[in-house]
Amino acid sequence: MEEQAPSAPTISVSDIIVNVFASPAEAYEGIRTSPTRASVWVIPLILTIVLAIGSIWFSFTNESIRSQIADQQRERMQEQVHAGKITQERADQIADGMEKGSGMMIAFGIIGASIMICIMLFAGSLFLWLVGKLGLKADAGYGKYLELYGTSFWIGILGGIVTVLLLMTFNSMYASPSAALAVLSNYSPKNSLHRLLSSLNIFSLWQMVVVGIGLSKFSGKSIGVGIGTAFGLWFAWVLISVFALASMFGG
Repeated sequence: MEEQAPSAPTISVSDIIVNVFASPAEAYEGIRTSPTRASVWVIPLILTIVLAIGSIWFSFTNESIRSQIADQQRERMQEQVHAGKITQERADQIADGMEKGSGMMIAFGIIGASIMICIMLFAGSLFLWLVGKLGLKADAGYGKYLELYGTSFWIGILGGIVTVLLLMTFNSMYASPSAALAVLSNYSPKNSLHRLLSSLNIFSLWQMVVVGIGLSKFSGKSIGVGIGTAFGLWFAWVLISVFALASMFGG
């Protein structure tokens, strides 16, 4: 009678969390050989949303940052007035409403951030799955790519904590662990170069390295191919987001 090969042990969520920082290759090899589990991506998704809620709450309760947000909104309203899209009276009404309805702004911010984080996870995982299936010829299903991308969110969570600490330190809504710190004193969302610098976030780059290692493990390709693919996708996203914002801000 032929003996069956023993199945690979299932990697625990705690081991995944530790290894995504200490040994990503081991983390993703464990994910690849383990049964698909929603907990692998649901836990970091929930914690990312919780961190976003805390960041929004801090931003709207910090007088300096709240004033910066209000000034930015007023500037956008004035641009719409100059473009003839709204009247000055309507712009003043909207500005007054934003100042009086800070609680509503917090609620809208929390809802919007939660939706965007979910879209980012599910859409990002879909792109990775398509690239893995069509480009890298990997056999893993969409659920596995949710685990791959969701696991990388642990890097983003650490980056979010560091970002909140920088917000508290600099009292600036633009403070982040990115190259934009070099121009923080005169940062402008209208400046395409400034937005590009803000995209060079050390934790985003770290996250892409981790995602690339995951792609290599899922596809059996070299780590160089996996990381190169991840950074190619990231670079395309940065260009799209920077120049899409350029059309929005006129920068």
